[in-house]
Amino acid sequence: MKLTLIRHGHMAGDPFICPERPVKGCLSEEHGILQAKATAEALRNENFDYAFSSPYGRALQTAEIVMAERETDIRILPYLYEWMPNRALEQVPSTVLEEMQRQAGDAYAEDTWKTEMGEGYYDMCARIIPPFLKDMSAIGLHSRMGGFVPEEHAKELSVVVFGHGGSLGILVSFLLGVRPFPVGSFTFEHTGAAVLHFTERKGIYYPQLVIRALHRSSS
Repeated sequence: MKLTLIRHGHMAGDPFICPERPVKGCLSEEHGILQAKATAEALRNENFDYAFSSPYGRALQTAEIVMAERETDIRILPYLYEWMPNRALEQVPSTVLEEMQRQAGDAYAEDTWKTEMGEGYYDMCARIIPPFLKDMSAIGLHSRMGGFVPEEHAKELSVVVFGHGGSLGILVSFLLGVRPFPVGSFTFEHTGAAVLHFTERKGIYYPQLVIRALHRSSS
């Protein structure tokens, strides 16, 4: 079993748009599209049995470019969008909004579980984690006792998920058992990828983050 989580490329346009497919204009021409194409080339020899994506255009366009030469369908996960700001603040005078941002920025992390700026950390966890586990269960990967119990056909599955830095960070933290905290423990660069392999112990498959060497060894 293997799970690959990929952040979108550098975006362009409306960050909240959920476009029709094929997606155009959600990645910047000068950076985002090139990043997605480079990712496609880097993963050309990787097999993916399932591909999932955030509904937001920048993630979905990245997924379409990376998966373009493959027969695997891209399934939309409607809950896998990024942190949601408080849209009501768009009507607040800029001076008031700047003061709110300053106060939030000056606060200790422990005081920012939930602020007026938008969605709280636990809100995101509740939005993302339960439905993700349900979708994994639907393809034969059942969450049990801190790991997964796969059905026989699912033991060798390779799954790729295209999303956002914050939402993917929450998934990695949950899967690896990292304690919840308002400051994320993982940072994804544009088209950054986290690869989780699953190791079996007494019928339970536990995810492990693969940390690759920075060089190619000949031995």
